[in-house]
Amino acid sequence: MKVQVLSAIMSYGKSTSAIKMISSEPDNFYFVMLPYLDEVKRYQCEEKGANQYLPEGNKLVEPCDEKTTKSQDLLNILKQRQGSVVTTHAMFENLTQEHFNSIKNLPMRRGEKVLVLDETIDLVKPVNDNRLSSKALQADVENEYIIVNEDTGKVQWNSCKEFEGNQGAYHHHEHLKNLCDTGMLYFIEGRYVVMEVSINFLECFDRVLVLTYRWESSIMANYLKVQGVDAEILDLDEDRVLDIYKYIADHLVIPDDYSIEEYRLSKEGMKNNVGPIRSEINKHIKQAMKDYEIGLDETLFTTFKNPDGESTIDWLNTIKIGQYTKLDSQGKEVPACFLSHTTLGTNEYRHCRLMVYGLDKRIQPAVQSYFSRNGSSMPAAEWELSSLIQWLFRGCIRDQQSGKEMIAVILCPRMRKMAQDWLEGIKRQVREGKVAKASEAISIDSKTRRTKMQQFNKWKKNNPGGESFSFDDYLIYGGPKLKRMLKEAA
Repeated sequence: MKVQVLSAIMSYGKSTSAIKMISSEPDNFYFVMLPYLDEVKRYQCEEKGANQYLPEGNKLVEPCDEKTTKSQDLLNILKQRQGSVVTTHAMFENLTQEHFNSIKNLPMRRGEKVLVLDETIDLVKPVNDNRLSSKALQADVENEYIIVNEDTGKVQWNSCKEFEGNQGAYHHHEHLKNLCDTGMLYFIEGRYVVMEVSINFLECFDRVLVLTYRWESSIMANYLKVQGVDAEILDLDEDRVLDIYKYIADHLVIPDDYSIEEYRLSKEGMKNNVGPIRSEINKHIKQAMKDYEIGLDETLFTTFKNPDGESTIDWLNTIKIGQYTKLDSQGKEVPACFLSHTTLGTNEYRHCRLMVYGLDKRIQPAVQSYFSRNGSSMPAAEWELSSLIQWLFRGCIRDQQSGKEMIAVILCPRMRKMAQDWLEGIKRQVREGKVAKASEAISIDSKTRRTKMQQFNKWKKNNPGGESFSFDDYLIYGGPKLKRMLKEAA
């Protein structure tokens, strides 16, 4: 299995590159996974998509749930060799060992089996508590229906234990057994239920192509390191990257005028103060709209959906900024200006000129615990910044044809500072006319990282203009060289 990564800023044309690759290699079997359903049509399109170039019997087919479930339809497509596959990331949780075997057994006279991931997948993530809670899992441990490895936390189904009691009381067992069978489940410290996509799935393919931005800070990149899998970083067109950076430098504004400092905006911090925080978010959105003369139809905002158990969506329906509505996929009327902070890879909001980020994003402790158990650690701040940047790029900054300035109101001081430092780094690269290389130092252990970060923050205080450099720059070049670079630029 070869893993290739196209890691480039949004608007670079990663999806277009993938479609061209698929079109130029029609003998391959493709399994394309995309963030959203509307992107599926783009890949299938007979005019600009890949299907116009793929032969009959190998065109991109989307599993559907009209006659059966999407998971079962996917299995039918694979077993009957009806074509290549295009689907959404949501399919990951429904993959079984039977899917893996069907991909491995696909007959190939020519070409390769290629997995295309448009945006990375969080290959390690907490399990949805509604489907499998830590309380239910703890009961299964006590009843010996599952066995948990003390060192790794990995969960195995105990096939030697005969089930007792009423099957209806254990409605989660079918899902639980499937996760165990595919090697996907971990129970860490008796409280974190973590799911990973088994390396077996990736190994079904000859080649895996990942399209993303800031690859080194992703959960997937660090997961592959734990598994001992190297990734090849594909070369970029630096002129194209610098063109995008110049546009960002000229059109993205991150003001300091809007801030919530009295309350913590992390999910835990919001629980006991959600009322006042929501009022503050509402106040800042309206003030920014007034200051920049931007209407609701060009505004987008986000925060946690239900930090205290109550729906933020329902609350928004009661105030002015929530009155501009649309219908969601279930037909429910929801605020048109609210967009989940986890949203990736959609162009639907590229007209929005005001983006308001009302939370303090933190990587889940369960994910950090998983990597710690495996002798590694996630670069938490880098991951959190990447998540923020992805959300901001749903707005008009991704549309260079518009020529519109985009205002990014980031209410959490910590996250605003990270975004401003990132933007300064973009501007510096434009001034120098050179794209900075990704840092390999991002894989240092967590203790060393904390020490280096403290040193970097001290260095910035002692060197005016130092905020134009990122932490990665400091790790690559060191303080003395960055100081010389500041003098040269003065």
